[in-house]
Amino acid sequence: MKKYFLIIFILLWAGNARAQDTYYSIYSYDNFIPSLIINNNPVVLQKNLYPEFYIHNSVTADMRWVRENDSSITAFINEKGDTVLHILCELSGFYWEETELKINLMRYFPTFGNSDPLIIALGGTRQRGYSKAAPSGNSMKLVIIYELAQRMLTQRVSSDYQSEWDIIHHPLMRHSSYRRDNLAMLLALSTSYSILGIDSTQDAFESAWWEQHFPGKEILERNIINQWILSPTQTLAYWLEIEPYNSRLVAITRPPKKEEPPINYNRAFIEGVPLKGQFGFSVNIDNNGYLVVDSIDIYRLGYACGLKTGDLIRTVNGARVRNHKVLIEKIFETFEQGGATLQIFRNDQIVPLIIQPIMMPGFNEDMYEEEYFSPIDSLNEAVDSNFIDPEDE
Repeated sequence: MKKYFLIIFILLWAGNARAQDTYYSIYSYDNFIPSLIINNNPVVLQKNLYPEFYIHNSVTADMRWVRENDSSITAFINEKGDTVLHILCELSGFYWEETELKINLMRYFPTFGNSDPLIIALGGTRQRGYSKAAPSGNSMKLVIIYELAQRMLTQRVSSDYQSEWDIIHHPLMRHSSYRRDNLAMLLALSTSYSILGIDSTQDAFESAWWEQHFPGKEILERNIINQWILSPTQTLAYWLEIEPYNSRLVAITRPPKKEEPPINYNRAFIEGVPLKGQFGFSVNIDNNGYLVVDSIDIYRLGYACGLKTGDLIRTVNGARVRNHKVLIEKIFETFEQGGATLQIFRNDQIVPLIIQPIMMPGFNEDMYEEEYFSPIDSLNEAVDSNFIDPEDE
């Protein structure tokens, strides 16, 4: 009887609330979720990201600033964090493997999105001596939900216990601004509708901050968000399962082609990183002694993990690598224990990237027969079923 009256009370409350706030009843909350741990004093992590900056600045003062400004974020995570994790699980169709999930609150981080360990930069991004402010209010809350959605997809792809191979290794699950990032945002928005409400979520996503920091936004809005409606019965895994590898969506989200730099025959190649080896990329040394990805095989592990031609490798597992021997040693040091974390400098941004052991499809599969062009430009070229691949012309 008590249970009956509780249900009636919830329904009456939902009916009197605004429509955008009444989605909790569709979820079961039966799945395992990790424990959320907030670390608002990651001194070593913050200092290691900016060693030169903190020679003349106080990392202790910045951590104190974090603790003085984290109350709203901490309250949101404590109040809604478990609910977010449950909804992400039910809408994705995937399960959480981690038993605990630490969220590091820091003042600065070099870039936005998909960091490991998971980092929320309250002060914004800082690069080359200047910083950009972090979002506030619901836009920041959407950042947290998006980061957790990214974590859900990334831990599923990198799992040692991968089932449903066709879903996990679908081309749309590849690490890309137009592919996995968009799937994570779809998952985050669908979750946020229940947490923040539809109107508040939409206002947050339409803010100037998200316009500037989410390059796949147009692809998402025009091709995914109104077509892939997520629910506990039609999950992200469900939509991936029915999306063909050679679909129009896969075609228009191909990575844009990167112009190859002119060949410099005097450059210093590092022998021993074979283009056709397991990782599939070669490197050279730039004028500052950093390793730069010289060329990459799109059929092999390095590309599948997100590495691109022209990437400057700053560190591997937090350590500077100056030669081939150290590069390989550092990658293999943690390769079988979840992957090697690389800090990459790309397009004037520092990007965290993980080289991890994942199962690669056969090289003759249709998903790899791709010509690369700009996804945004291709929106005007790809017309539903009449899309013609340049390779077939």
